[in-house]
Amino acid sequence: MTPLASRQAYIEFSNEMANLKSRPRAQDEHEIALTLYQAFRRSNDAMFYCGRDGTILDVNDAFIEHYGWERDEAVGQNPRIIRSRRTTPETYKEMWTRIMDPRIGFWRGELVNLAKDGREIPVVLTITSVRDERGEIIGYVSNAADVGDLRRLQERVAQSEALAEVGQMAAVVAHEIRNPLGSIVMAARQLAGGELRPEDRDLILKILRDESQRLNETLTNFLAYARPRPLKLERSDLNTLAADVTRIVSGDGTSGVRIEAKLGSALRPFMFDPDQIRQVVWNITLNAVQALEGDGAAVVSTGLQDGFAFVRVVDDGPGISASAREHLFEPFRTTKSHGTGLGLAIAERIARAHGGRIDVESAPGEGATFTLLLPTAQG
Repeated sequence: MTPLASRQAYIEFSNEMANLKSRPRAQDEHEIALTLYQAFRRSNDAMFYCGRDGTILDVNDAFIEHYGWERDEAVGQNPRIIRSRRTTPETYKEMWTRIMDPRIGFWRGELVNLAKDGREIPVVLTITSVRDERGEIIGYVSNAADVGDLRRLQERVAQSEALAEVGQMAAVVAHEIRNPLGSIVMAARQLAGGELRPEDRDLILKILRDESQRLNETLTNFLAYARPRPLKLERSDLNTLAADVTRIVSGDGTSGVRIEAKLGSALRPFMFDPDQIRQVVWNITLNAVQALEGDGAAVVSTGLQDGFAFVRVVDDGPGISASAREHLFEPFRTTKSHGTGLGLAIAERIARAHGGRIDVESAPGEGATFTLLLPTAQG
């Protein structure tokens, strides 16, 4: 199809989709169609439109730039030319169910498309069905916003924030390393003396193990905060992740604490970094267990809420004061006897890098609720 022919096809398509109760004069209608076509061609988002049979009738300049398909190559093809293996059949089933439903008529979500040269392009995609006055579908309009640049910007901002706090971090690091290191040196000297009773030797070995683990945890947290890893998005199951974390924490010396998982049946796999989100869920769940101090219950639940997937951790512990909640996600603040106060700061940063957030509800004596919210294509 030539550019002139595709333009005429779009004008005819636009005329059909006008569907106005009081139609303007033919000349006005033609001008509206031309305006719509110019907006389509000049949009920064990659756009194409299809006929009712799913054949591409035209693409805009951004589509050509993003995906590398020339207009005459794309026209007449099926949109499958930009489908990547990351998008599951289940996602497409849900997509077309919503598009074909006259009460909804569109699908919007985040997925990964494929360029002609094989590059993967993360996008926020909206596909809208266009209907005539009788309610019959006459075609589809697709609009894809490239979020790759946004992801990279979010990562740069997160890294800049971390570097700005290097001075404060250096002082805290020196303090947090000095204490366990001093204990390790003292224990090593006593072992070297060779005059310890068996029970004292066991105690010294336990100190070495505990303080080495504490030192490793401290250094791991500092590195994670100072040098955040870029996101590695893949289609993952948040239910499986939450269940795994709950099972591990339940068996990690939490005697007296009851932990229950309630997984949302409507939650399906979507795009996120499973390793980093596992770290967030682990941190929030472990904090809840530690707050209970061996007596109480915690519930880890998942589900969908206003277009977000969530992991919610609720405990019946002592709760959090209003003053402590204000500084909950600030680095180097902690109410524990030891620790860097970086766990929740790292968790909150990971959530923001995904375009999500962590909400907290709590009051003294009423337990605490931490909710991790992540954007998802499901709605």
